[in-house]
Amino acid sequence: MKTLLKNCRCFHYMNEQPVTAIVNIEIENGKISNILPIEKEISATYDRVIDCVGMEVYPGGIDPHVHLSAGSFTYVKGAGQVSADSYKTGSLAAIAGGTTTIMDFAFSQFETDTAKDIIQHRLDVVKADGCFVDYAFHIALTQPSHVSLVAQGSTIEESFKIFTVYRGIKIDDSRDLFAIMKEIGANGKIAMIHCENEQVIAQNIRKLEDMAMMSEVRPEWNELESTSRVLTIAEIIGCDVHIAHVSLPDAVRIINVYKKRYNSRQITCEVTGHHLHVTSDEYKYSLFKEDLVMSPPLQSEAAVKGMQKMLIDNQIDMAISDHCPYTRSQRWGAEKPFQINHLDKQYYEMPAGTNGIQVRFIAAYSVLKAANVSQEQIAKQLSQNAADRFKLTGKGRIQVGYDADIVVVNPYVQTLWSMDQLKENMDGSLFDGMKFRGKIENVFAKGRQVGVDELEQGKYLRNFQ
Repeated sequence: MKTLLKNCRCFHYMNEQPVTAIVNIEIENGKISNILPIEKEISATYDRVIDCVGMEVYPGGIDPHVHLSAGSFTYVKGAGQVSADSYKTGSLAAIAGGTTTIMDFAFSQFETDTAKDIIQHRLDVVKADGCFVDYAFHIALTQPSHVSLVAQGSTIEESFKIFTVYRGIKIDDSRDLFAIMKEIGANGKIAMIHCENEQVIAQNIRKLEDMAMMSEVRPEWNELESTSRVLTIAEIIGCDVHIAHVSLPDAVRIINVYKKRYNSRQITCEVTGHHLHVTSDEYKYSLFKEDLVMSPPLQSEAAVKGMQKMLIDNQIDMAISDHCPYTRSQRWGAEKPFQINHLDKQYYEMPAGTNGIQVRFIAAYSVLKAANVSQEQIAKQLSQNAADRFKLTGKGRIQVGYDADIVVVNPYVQTLWSMDQLKENMDGSLFDGMKFRGKIENVFAKGRQVGVDELEQGKYLRNFQ
């Protein structure tokens, strides 16, 4: 199948040089085979020609932070439910929303697991589910003894996830963090860290009988202290760090202080769609407060506006979803999801996480487009920066030889987000009823047009034997 996308207004690369212009894009055998100036006469024959006049064209979105077919964690009980979206349903939702590559997390299943075992466990789940986007993993280190996995895992993956919260998987002791991050740095890899203060949460968590108490249970300084602490350790020992799901402007400011004085290593950070659009007022007014159990928590309106400005000002490197969905039935552990006044379960006992893999692209695009930022910045924050940071070969750029993962956006209309368009295996969405600038008109995954062509199974983006 040979496809031509005509009149594509896009940020792309010509001979490795960045260019923003209107071009024609040829797609063949799943790759971008040519990028032609629109002045050049079209002489070749194509199986399909799509006119993108008036549209903006971007590389397929990359979401480097999702949890599909994943075990849950609460603050008091450990693992329980499995997240509501499998790789099949989650990838179909992702691709419907313009995301064509994801990164998930690979956890150990047994004490004797090697890094290779950990990856194989996750690949077995992907194969059983089926997955329609390409993917890679962050290897989760959930015990101090997992320092031994770093050298093994460094031959397979680029990053290691550390949680400073959640019973059973947290590593919050500074000595343990120092040892593990030192090993990650020595192997030239990235420490991806969930930054919250476990001691603060553990002391306050049983106050969470009312979600309106969230700001007392998890005050803002809880995230700020942890962020500053891990970056101080990283600076001392020399370790690349990626701070996961930053929710506060002050945390971004702390990160940027370290970025400016970090000479030998790199620091990056990310923001979720819900921390760009949903405020902590929901803890008071939502009818379904179980939908709001997540980490980090929702923040104030001022913080949300501040995070939008940080994204617009290019102080945040990438937009992610942290898609970790649980239905209301899963939250309550009962088949009565619409019964509001449950007495048998507290919020702090529920699995933590929310959905957003489908809305991620347009939610971030809307913020950036409202500020009239460049197509280059949008392309980088929604795709290229993640590809470059985590070495996702062939992804994140509109460039000859790269995978033909492409998103076509109409910038002149709005998207009204509603449950009837949700592909996720969920009974709720924090974004229901919101309006976003722009509308995704077409998505191509390795040259295949979503909704028209039969999609092929995604592939693991690492060399793994």
